[in-house]
Amino acid sequence: MLTEALLPLFRRAPTTSRILNISSQLGLLNKLKDPSLRRMLLDEAALTERDIEAMVSRFLAEVRDGTWRGRGWPEVWTDYAVSKLALNAYSRLLAARLAGERVSVNCFCPGFTRTDMTRGIGKRTAEEAGLVAAGLALLPPRDMPTGKFFRWRTPQLYSKL
Repeated sequence: MLTEALLPLFRRAPTTSRILNISSQLGLLNKLKDPSLRRMLLDEAALTERDIEAMVSRFLAEVRDGTWRGRGWPEVWTDYAVSKLALNAYSRLLAARLAGERVSVNCFCPGFTRTDMTRGIGKRTAEEAGLVAAGLALLPPRDMPTGKFFRWRTPQLYSKL
């Protein structure tokens, strides 16, 4: 909702605006075992925000009624992974919607970073992750892709998620 509210400002910027969502490899499609959900998320021509919301609503309903296990959801940090699946899909959708409007939309996985959420364990410091995010966000407009997932500094194709 915040991103949607800010879009008019992004569109008025004199240069390319950047939306860089902090995501995770846990939200890659290879973590999702349900073939129907994978097909839905891979079908970029048909995917809608409503589809993404329906996926999240289905997950929440299955958690509430205790049936989510064995239904093809990611197996590690499941709730976090589903939120990142939704973020990645929305970012892809938004990038396609804004194509040609000088607004770049990408996702970035900082890797396993030492934060409160990871109880202080991880391979990187928050400062290191922040520096990489800043570097990606500040790429010159001619070098700024859109609709990509970056693992650390390397762009990964969504089709391989």
